[in-house]
Amino acid sequence: MTNDEMQGFMFTDMDIRGVHLRLDQGVKALLDEQDYPAPVARLLTEMLIVACLLSANLKLRGHLSVQIRGSGPIKWVMAECRQLSNDPEQPYRVKGMAQVDGVVGADASFAELVADGRLIITIEPDQGQRYQGIVMADQGTLAECIESYFYQSEQLPTHIQLVSTEAGAAGLMLQRLPQTTVQEDQADLDWELVHALAASLTQHELAHLPAEQVLYRLFHEHQVQVFAPRPILQQCDCSRERCGAAIVGLGATTVNEILAEQKAIIIDCHFCNTQYAFDKVDCHLLLEQDVLPAKVESALH
Repeated sequence: MTNDEMQGFMFTDMDIRGVHLRLDQGVKALLDEQDYPAPVARLLTEMLIVACLLSANLKLRGHLSVQIRGSGPIKWVMAECRQLSNDPEQPYRVKGMAQVDGVVGADASFAELVADGRLIITIEPDQGQRYQGIVMADQGTLAECIESYFYQSEQLPTHIQLVSTEAGAAGLMLQRLPQTTVQEDQADLDWELVHALAASLTQHELAHLPAEQVLYRLFHEHQVQVFAPRPILQQCDCSRERCGAAIVGLGATTVNEILAEQKAIIIDCHFCNTQYAFDKVDCHLLLEQDVLPAKVESALH
């Protein structure tokens, strides 16, 4: 059994950084909760890998999601990576889902799955401003779409390689940084060299080899600083408390109208299939708790 983990690295003599990721057990657990056609499951797996790679590369504390909305059989597919702590022993947490509407062929291509799709990357840091970038998902693969996104939005040359097979799920990301240590001509040569080395990695090698072997296979002749690996955990962030807050947000009138027609309000989490039920007593307690703080605030004034 392989460990689900990410490992960042940086070239000490070049303005290039990277991330290697393995995501086997977490993907299996997530897909076991759903029943997606094989091409959809493969795309969702790749999106989970991308969400993790981008989150680690940005050293983001918060939420990062990758979405595609299209007019093909996949209407919407989303993967999210959450980093809740800067502690390297704390895991990245991932979740994802797809909305399928139509027949998916066994050999459906990326373009067929997300016809006329838009790729949406949303960054929600714990502190700071929310950011959202949108580009057309008009490349041949998800990896090429992400590379195009960075080239268009950030002007940062980026290499993404993804693999999702029964043997394993893994990803490699390299990104050229604004040069600080060398001149631009040298930085161009450095990137061409490193990119060429990375492109020599086969899908089989990426799917089967652990991070240290991949990095040694590609870059053993160069000075690379490798950081401690960080675990990845497949975990939905739904909770009874969050569902309760959503019910309160409906307002008393709407809640009472729903309860007049049915015995309880049922909320299903589409990410993990957990079901939360709130009967009349539960709902009235929630609404009463929401009213009490307002009464206290009114009395203070």
